[in-house]
Order: sequence, then structure tokens, then C-alpha cells
Amino acid sequence: MLTDIKKIQELRRKLHTIPEPSMQEHKTKQLLMDFLRRNTGLTVVDRGEWFYAHYRGNDTGDAIAFRADYDAVVCKDGCPRHICGHDGHSAILAGFALELEKMKPRRNVYLIFQPGEETGEGAFLCSHLIDECGIKEIYAIHNIPGYAQNEILLLPGTFACASTGMEIFIQGSPSHAAYPEQGRNPVSVIADLIMYMDSIVHERHRGIVLGTVIGMDVGSRSYGVSAGNGTVRLTLRAEYREEYEELVKKIQQRAEQKSMEQGMTCRIRLIEPFPATINDSECADKVKKTAESLGLHVTTPKEPFRWSEDFGYYLQKTKGAFWGVGTGENCSGLHTAEYEFDDAIIGTVIDIYAGLMKAI
Repeated sequence: MLTDIKKIQELRRKLHTIPEPSMQEHKTKQLLMDFLRRNTGLTVVDRGEWFYAHYRGNDTGDAIAFRADYDAVVCKDGCPRHICGHDGHSAILAGFALELEKMKPRRNVYLIFQPGEETGEGAFLCSHLIDECGIKEIYAIHNIPGYAQNEILLLPGTFACASTGMEIFIQGSPSHAAYPEQGRNPVSVIADLIMYMDSIVHERHRGIVLGTVIGMDVGSRSYGVSAGNGTVRLTLRAEYREEYEELVKKIQQRAEQKSMEQGMTCRIRLIEPFPATINDSECADKVKKTAESLGLHVTTPKEPFRWSEDFGYYLQKTKGAFWGVGTGENCSGLHTAEYEFDDAIIGTVIDIYAGLMKAI
């Protein structure tokens, strides 16, 4: 058990008071770097929008990495708040840094402190370190409410789905509402797209495939004018990369085809795409054995989590594992106004990280 647990809990609470939006985490980053420089001898490398800490082992063999995210959720009022627990993730990794120096492992260890998880930008940016430093394994966690405190949730294969937002803008032409035939109203194209997406989702698939209408804007409040343009916003997600890519491709093609058939144009944007987070079975097994050796209960969920996690970008470059840690059955849900990270799981995760270093 971490001897400096109170120090890490205090760090987590400080982080909680300075939430910052994705890719704007200046105070957060500085606080974490200052903590590591003040409390450890690890080399702290500032890469501008993000940083990492390097424990230099005596062995020149394969390097291993652990990652934590540190951005906050931007709420409806425009204010960022730590209601996803990233303050806890970063505090855990800082606590693990303290343990590394006591353990003195032989391997090179990289602790990646990542911005921008909520938008998917951060891991894409930081994952280049995998190739740069020859990292052969990488691990990370997410706190998950609704499960027993310190229960480990682990899946070999897909842990979290791939997803993307899709914004489809249809440009037609307005007309008098009494003479709609004189214009090109995009409503029929938008309605077709929604029905088409729904039909795809209900087909037989290998894994989870979902499409959700997030919102739409069509026309104006002028009741004498038939709409001349409109936008529909969707979120598309799937368990397997092939089905995810096929879903995105089909919706794009349908939008282009139906717009052209009705003499309209369309413009499509993919927003905040996330790859699937796919665990390496060997690495997942290491986590399972380490957790069980600590007396922790390991649960295999019946299906992958439907939300997305940008840790998948790292797992496209090297093997690794991502798992969940329960914060209590009655804990408020992630991204709710009442949520705050449970400090009781900090020591548990650090113990698992330390156990993985001994098992590797």
C-alpha cells in the first residue's frame, strides 16, 4: 500500500479545484509537473500541450508505459468540472511515480500525463511516444460508478466502442411555403437518413452497432418560408472496427446520394472520432492475475462499454490493457453534476500498477 496516500489524496483534491477544458489544461499540467519534480527524481519532459515522466531503469530492454488523462468535462453552462474522475487518474499516476523509485525496477518506465481525452485529441497526440521510445506495453484505468468499490472490470478484446460524431449539412433552396415545389427542402433527405441509420442498426451484426440522433436544425421560424437548408447531427458507434467503418461509410454515401438525387448538396464533418479500445489478451491476463493476487474481485462484463475512450490510439501502436475500477454501486454516474472521484480506489490502482511491474 502506498505510504504517501494522504499526499496523493491532497493532490487529487487540488486538481479537482482547477478543472480545465480539453487541450487547455495549463494549470493542471503545471501542478502535476511541479509535484513530480518536488517529490521524485524522475525526469519530467515537457512536450508543450502534455508531458511525461521517465523512470530510467538499468535494463535497456523493452519499455513499459502507464497513462493518465487530466482534462475536465465542459458542462452545459460552459464551465469545466471534474465529473469524470480524471483528477483521480492523474493523482494515481503521480502516486505510482513515488512507488517506482522505491521499487527500483530494471525496465524503463514512461508515465504519460495526457490532455484532451474528452475530445479524443490527447491520445492521438501523445501516442507518438510509443514509437519514439520503443514502448512495448501500456496500461491505464477508468473509474466506473455502479460497481462495487475496488471491483475490477476487465475484458480481453474490445473494452470500449469506437465512435464518432457526424454533422451532415444539406443545402437546398428556400421557397414560399405555399409553393414548396419551387424550392428544395432538405427535410425529406434528413428524414431518410434517420430512417436509414435506424435500419442499419437493426440489422444482424457481429457486435454492438448503434446510431443516435443528437440534434437537428432545419429552416427557420418564418412560417411563410419552406426550409432551404438543414443540419442533422448523429453519433455512430460500434464494437468492431470493420462494422464501425462500414456504418460511417454507408451514412456518408447515403447523404451524398440522396442530396444529389434531389438537386441539393451536402457537407459532412466527422467530430471527435474515437477508435475502439481493444485490449491485448496477454496483457489483460497479466492485469487479472495481478488483481487477484491482491485479493481483488475481477468481473468480466457481458459486453463492451458503449462509451468511447481515446486509449484506443495507443493500442493501435502497441499491446496493452485498459480496465475499470468500481467506485460503488450507489455512486453518482459519470458526467453528472454530483459526481466526484472516490479517493478510496487510489491505493488499489497503484498496488495493481506496482504488481504489474513485478510480474513483467
